[in-house]
Amino acid sequence: MTMTIAKFTKKYKGKIDQLDLEILIAHSLGKTREFVLTYEDYEIPTLQIKNLKFKISRRVKGEPIAYIIGHKEFYGLDFIVNANTLVPRPETEMLVDSIINNQKTINNQDVRIIDVGTGSGNIIISIAKILERGTWNVERADEIKYFAIDISAEALKVAKKNARLHGVEKKIKFLQGNLLLPFFVELKKLKAKNLIIVANLPYLSKEIYQSAPADVKNFEPKTALYSSENGLAHYRKLFEQINYLLITGYQLPINIFLEISPEQKTLITKMIKNIFPSAKIEFKKDLAGKWRVCAIEIK
Repeated sequence: MTMTIAKFTKKYKGKIDQLDLEILIAHSLGKTREFVLTYEDYEIPTLQIKNLKFKISRRVKGEPIAYIIGHKEFYGLDFIVNANTLVPRPETEMLVDSIINNQKTINNQDVRIIDVGTGSGNIIISIAKILERGTWNVERADEIKYFAIDISAEALKVAKKNARLHGVEKKIKFLQGNLLLPFFVELKKLKAKNLIIVANLPYLSKEIYQSAPADVKNFEPKTALYSSENGLAHYRKLFEQINYLLITGYQLPINIFLEISPEQKTLITKMIKNIFPSAKIEFKKDLAGKWRVCAIEIK
């Protein structure tokens, strides 16, 4: 039995968020949300109604809308996501901004950009895609080499699909392993005078993770969210690996861009200064006025 968009919307109004309902209808019909809003008399086929009811039941249980429809927009690009990856968030776009606006660094020779904990690949793919367009006056964009690392083989499968989707699969080398370790082997093969490391690692403390919304705790991978030591254990390990590079003779400079939780500003500053005493540290606020990005320059 068919049903118009208007009748279906009326029937399920209040059961889930109105915007989510419109998105699910559009996805099931293979149409845009604008279509759903414009053509309320459109008859939804029986098969699509069954499909919609199933998706709505998933959303009622708290499953993120991005997992239900299988994709999420980030930096104007569409990314495949599933339960093996985090759902890309708007505030993470600041990491992309921080790198592509760092003209001085990315215009140097032998630039290597490494995305540690790449997940769906949204950060590194966005950077590669934007610099590929040539609208940022990056003279050596074609010379930049990109690397994406994740400990999860399943997450890397998603990232590779996204790279193919956006036509940058040949630009990015995907490596599986613990933080920066897989890149140590690559360094022996490469000249890398200018290293840019970007990371959105797990940074939620125990307290913040426990107070997170149900759709985060119950559906997104805990291994990509929670970290011990007040949420900074993964970053400490990353810093130790970078320090090992320096001890074993890696030539500077190294620029590091991290997403953090706002309350970690003081703690992570102490950690950085303890491991890299001469590092230059800068913090940036998100649109909500909260500290969100930590930029580190080691010369």
